[in-house]
Amino acid sequence: MTGKLATSPFDPSRYIGSVTYISPDAAKINLPYAASVTARQYSGYVVLGGQVGEFVFIEGEGVAVLGRITEVKLPDGERLKAEPAIGQPLDAHPIGFVQLLTTLELSTGRIISGIPHHPRIGQHVYSAHPLLVKHIVEGNNAGATGVIELATIPQDLSTKVNVSPANMFGRHCAVLGATGGGKSWTVARIVQETARIGGKVILIDPTGEFHTFTAGVQSVYLGGQSEGGKDERTYVAFPYWQLTEADLFAIFQPSPGAQVPKLREALRSLKLNYVLHGDAEPNIYKKTGASRKDFNFSANKNEAAIEAEGAKYLIKHLARQIYEECVFESGGSRDHPDHTVWGNYDERTRGYCDTLVSKVFSITRSKSLRCLFNPESFDSLTDKIASFLASGDSVLRISMEHLPFDYNARELLANALGRHLLGLAREGKFEKMPTVVVLDEAHQFLNKNLGDETNRVQLDAFGLIAKEGRKYGLTTILATQRPRDIPEDVLSQMGMFIVHRLINERDREVVEKACGSLDASAAAFLPTLGQGEAILVGVDFPMPTPVKVTEPVHPPKSEGPSYEKYWVRRPIVTRA
Repeated sequence: MTGKLATSPFDPSRYIGSVTYISPDAAKINLPYAASVTARQYSGYVVLGGQVGEFVFIEGEGVAVLGRITEVKLPDGERLKAEPAIGQPLDAHPIGFVQLLTTLELSTGRIISGIPHHPRIGQHVYSAHPLLVKHIVEGNNAGATGVIELATIPQDLSTKVNVSPANMFGRHCAVLGATGGGKSWTVARIVQETARIGGKVILIDPTGEFHTFTAGVQSVYLGGQSEGGKDERTYVAFPYWQLTEADLFAIFQPSPGAQVPKLREALRSLKLNYVLHGDAEPNIYKKTGASRKDFNFSANKNEAAIEAEGAKYLIKHLARQIYEECVFESGGSRDHPDHTVWGNYDERTRGYCDTLVSKVFSITRSKSLRCLFNPESFDSLTDKIASFLASGDSVLRISMEHLPFDYNARELLANALGRHLLGLAREGKFEKMPTVVVLDEAHQFLNKNLGDETNRVQLDAFGLIAKEGRKYGLTTILATQRPRDIPEDVLSQMGMFIVHRLINERDREVVEKACGSLDASAAAFLPTLGQGEAILVGVDFPMPTPVKVTEPVHPPKSEGPSYEKYWVRRPIVTRA
């Protein structure tokens, strides 16, 4: 030993048995102490002596092979020995099945991936000291500063497991787990730890549960409105002109035929009108009797401004502009048509567009969507993002708790927000300040197509961030209770997984497939994990590691109303 390790892997006081069988990825061991009713204690640390889930070291030539006990059993001929006579010691010889994980080089303390040298029959097995498990998990980051203090070793809650920001965020991160497994606590812990070490996080909070953390946090509310003078919350809008044409079509749902082209033409006319006149009169582009040549000349001359991403226009006039598009292609009379100007209104086409005009009028004036279609009444979310990136604050929390589910507004706005962040990344805004965008309830915003067959928009912004954001300094944490709803190509981009309890078999299969090092033996523990317990899996981790996530300083408010408090039994009054 060279002093590289906190303690010897082969401490005689932690001896638990010997090897009886070896295969390329597993071993069988005798466990003479596994039949003991209680675990042993030595120097303040527990020696389990052969318990399912326990990490063990197996002797090797200059190395220690780390494994994990996945099964403990008695030979068939000794089953009755598990029921000893009262007052008599248990005379049984349990056998343990060990999954071989990785190798520790004794002379240097270096972790070697895989099992380059397999143990021999008869070599001794020792219960792994928690400090050595910590050493293997942290690798070269052991003792480093600026790390995320994420969790502890389940067998010894005083032994912390720290993760470097590069390992946590460098290749994106997924936090997975069923309801009640501790997923939200993990997200809160990561965000608070990132703020503590001076990182930058944009947290998309669909339910508002992360409002408890306020130090170094800017909180804005997308949706809702002020409840009076005492309401100090900051309400923001996402300007409608930042939406794509496909986004608007998914909201307004124009029918194929007359409505789709008239809506497209109306948007183009309003954008041209804004280029020519801004907010001033005229607010719409009247086409009846107008010169087609002049319109086409202006449109071609200003095509770059009209087609630019985020080109402004006044959507409050969209309903009227749709009617203005319902004109005959030429003026004059039937006998003497004038193809240089548009003709009179086409009442038949107007009739076809009546339903679209009604929808546009009602949706753009909906109180619940004022944050989208009436942005002048709020601060701009895009401006808030820009000021946050230039500020000394660490977290920008974007609450969507007041944003309605009507017209797919939540999904479309989250996707548009992701698209905006990716645009900033491509412009180099995150090169000198890497930023993590956290998307909670990610299954709501990924792997979906909104609209019908003619007006379909794919929610792909965060998938694109996962695929290309890393090179620009923008990485993501996707948190979800439904891994099966996350696209396979997105999960495959995750370099770090924090997997809490998963009960659904399909979820476990998806996670097992996405995590290259999470095999069936490790995945078998997922349904039995307790609250806050998780398995760390990542390309920078030598093995799947069970941990107990440390409680965040400011836990999120995830609980619903108390049934015991409000379901009070009241006496039943009967009539005489």
